[in-house]
Parts: sequence; structure tokens; C-alpha cells
Amino acid sequence: MSNLTEALKRYTFYHVIEVAPGVFTPGWKEAEPIQAPVIDALRRLPVRGKRVLDVGCRDGLFSFEAERLGASEVIGIDNDLSPAAVEFLIPHFASRVKMHAMNILELRPDDFGKFDLVIFAGVLYHLRYPFHALRLLRDVMNEGAALLLETAIYTVHEDAALLYCPVGSESPYEATSVTFFNLKGLTDTLRSFGINVCSTRYLNGHIAPVDRCTMVCEFQPALIDEELRRYWDSTHELSSNLEAGQAFLSKRHAERRDDFVRTVRDSSGFKSGKS
Repeated sequence: MSNLTEALKRYTFYHVIEVAPGVFTPGWKEAEPIQAPVIDALRRLPVRGKRVLDVGCRDGLFSFEAERLGASEVIGIDNDLSPAAVEFLIPHFASRVKMHAMNILELRPDDFGKFDLVIFAGVLYHLRYPFHALRLLRDVMNEGAALLLETAIYTVHEDAALLYCPVGSESPYEATSVTFFNLKGLTDTLRSFGINVCSTRYLNGHIAPVDRCTMVCEFQPALIDEELRRYWDSTHELSSNLEAGQAFLSKRHAERRDDFVRTVRDSSGFKSGKS
């Protein structure tokens, strides 16, 4: 036990992880209430036999849990790889978890293949390029794969899909926290990538202006609008083929016009017919 205690003193930990009966890494205990719903959701998912990617794995709290739940392979990535995890925890647990120093924006299917479960906890609100990151995650998910996402959610103005993107001292957290979707904004964005939100769980009962939310999602490629995907991701002929382009835009406009008008009319401060 003395050797274990000495080993724990050599490293800095973020996660609180039990390494022996009653012995825990000296991590940040204040974060445990945020992490608990993620652990709970993970234990409810069919993890056994699945390939799992843990994005922002840090010390490996979720990675090791996925391995204990029977995952066939667990890969963690982090842009500040934890020496404590690589040098101490993985050997200590005789774990097969593999961790790599990588920014999510570098992630490609050729790196590690595709996954059945992606854990994406406590990362999204730190990202300066959130839409690109979500697309990259989608691209490494098998059809039917689960996305376990935990993030900070902007809980104001939920009648419209919004992204609150403060900088510096305006952030409700600190300077690296710059991306706060509201629930509709994140749900709609995920759906545009073919990812359906199946369940949501707020940490503090939907407090304003920001709360934490754990979401369980599923990748359903059939949800993707292929015309829009080509417009955003590739080349298209909507401008060159005027007739087809006008038909496409007219269809989309008719589908969305009434919803948009209702949203604007219901927004605070809008006065019909007045400047």
C-alpha cells in the first residue's frame, strides 16, 4: 500500500478513480457530480463487445469503465495526454486501453477505424470549431453507433436553435469555454449530421443561464439530407442548374417559412407592425 501511495504522489490527476479498495486518485472531486450521470448512462448502454472511443479521455475514468463493462477495444484521445494514465493507471490495472495525444480536429477514420460507441464528455463547450468537430465524430461512427455526449448547455431562449459563443471574461466558466449550444441548437445540429438525440438529463434541473446536460444519441445515416450534405461538404450544381436550384430552395423555404415566422413572433421584444 505504501508503494501505491507513493506512486499517487508522483502525478497530477483530474479524475477520481479507485485504484484499490478504498484508495482513490487525488483528482478534482468537484467534477464528480458532473461525471456521475455519464457513468450512469454508460452502464445502461450495450457496451460489451463494442469498439469505444473516449474523446478527451484525460486520466481514463470513462475509458476504464467501458473496459470493465466488456468493450472489445477502448481508445482514448486527448490534446493534453495524461502521464498519470499512461505511465501509472494503465499498467496498474493491466488495462488494454490505448491512449493517444491527439486534438479532435486531427481525428480521421484512417487513424483508428470506426466505433460503436463514442464518449464525448466535457469537451464540446471548450471547442472553437464545434460544427467541424461534430462532423469528424460522425465520420468515425458506425451506423447505429451510440454517442454519449455531456456538455454545458445554454438554457435561455430555447424557442430557437442558438449557439452562445462568448470570449474571455464573458464566458460563464473561463476563457477556454467558448461554445454553449442551447438544447434545440445542439439537438438540431446533431440531427443535421444524422445523429438523433434519444435522451437528455440535466444536472441541476435546467438552471439558467447554463446547466450541464448528458445526452444519449444514435447515429442514423437515413436522417441526413443528402442535398444539404453535398451543399455543405462537397461541390453542388444548385447555382449552375438554376431550375433545380430554385426548386430545391423553394421546397426548403416552404417547409421552414411558417416555423420561422412563428419563432420570430414568439421571441421576446418582437412587436408586430412596429419598429
